[in-house]
Amino acid sequence: MANAEILSIGTELLLGEVLDTNSKFFATELARLGIDCYYRVTVGDNKDRIKATLKQAFDRSDIVLTSGGLGPTADDLTTECIAEFFKLPMVMDEAVLKDIERLFAERHLSMPESNKKQAMRPEGAGVLHNPNGTAPGIMWVVPEEVLAGAGVCDPARKRAILTFPGVPSELVSMWAESGAAFIADNFLTGAIFSIELKHYGIGESALAEKYSALLDGTSPTVAPYAGQGECRLRVAAKAKTMEEAKALVIPVAEQIRRESGKLCYGQDEDTLEGVVGQMLVERNLTISVAESCTGGLVSKRLTDIGGSSQYIKLNAVTYANEAKHALLGVSQDILDRFGAVSEECARAMAEGVAKLSGADIGLSITGIAGPTGGTADKPVGTVYLGLYGNGQLDTKLLTLGSKLSRQEIRFRTSSAALNMVRLHLLSRNLVAQ
Repeated sequence: MANAEILSIGTELLLGEVLDTNSKFFATELARLGIDCYYRVTVGDNKDRIKATLKQAFDRSDIVLTSGGLGPTADDLTTECIAEFFKLPMVMDEAVLKDIERLFAERHLSMPESNKKQAMRPEGAGVLHNPNGTAPGIMWVVPEEVLAGAGVCDPARKRAILTFPGVPSELVSMWAESGAAFIADNFLTGAIFSIELKHYGIGESALAEKYSALLDGTSPTVAPYAGQGECRLRVAAKAKTMEEAKALVIPVAEQIRRESGKLCYGQDEDTLEGVVGQMLVERNLTISVAESCTGGLVSKRLTDIGGSSQYIKLNAVTYANEAKHALLGVSQDILDRFGAVSEECARAMAEGVAKLSGADIGLSITGIAGPTGGTADKPVGTVYLGLYGNGQLDTKLLTLGSKLSRQEIRFRTSSAALNMVRLHLLSRNLVAQ
């Protein structure tokens, strides 16, 4: 079984100025392919250290993935470091240069001379096309004699390198268009099929305990993962053909869906906002949202889905008490007696936004995202959700704790609110009147 190593290149990563989401993406995608990733290394913009890191990576790994250092500036060193490491000259790829010139022409810009650097590559290396930017990468099974010339141990063993720019959107599109298929064609024998079942409302340890008998299996394998308040179970199998791999995975995935029930909200690329949107469309229902502490995050997630105008009537960020009172009709008595962060206020906000907009469902969020503003009775992380639908009002209290960041509290709150809508729709099987 082939193994891979991820090299993240850029001093800004070491300084903490940029969060390395690219390594996370690579690690997830390699796992989907069934490729083991044993090492993830970050190195700054320094030639000697980059070349030393390349030597280490090629000595111990079959596939080397790099991100960063493909731009036109002097500190973009990845491609030339690879050429120097392998003792190869850099050559100009005229076809790539024409593509870069075309991109600038389409944007009605003159191409700086420095961008020609991006059309250079080590002699013999293949090109990894970038459909969304000016920085192509390398996609190359390195010949044995080149590995030997660089002093790589066991040069007869197949090695490959793929380089990607640091811009996440470009990296993802390059991986989807070419990178994943290149690795599969060169390093995978047989077929791998996986399904990732997404859960909300259960912790990773509880989910692992629930399916402990399945976690010990080898064909298919079942593995739990957690992140940002939700959990996933990845069911994967490898077989001679894709049909055989699917035959191993699908029955286990169906068993998990049945046993998880409402805890499982979707699979693979599904999101809570996408699932909620689809349910609203299927039921011909509309929703309006009144947000306080989340500042429009629920609305953003809902409107990130194409076609969401079918079911969204009104989204309001009513941060100030005056807005809650004037726009949503929250009484001054509720605000004075119970405060904006209260079950009573959440109920009034949900009903108010539904009636104001004429939506079938009104959703409200009010709470304390921190890092300041909490009290002994209502500490940071205290959030109330309200839902008005079919003439009924429901509320939910979240106690997320003060150790989470403001951003994390807001995101987890938005997920809990979306899940509240999902469960509401499931439990009542609502349709428009």
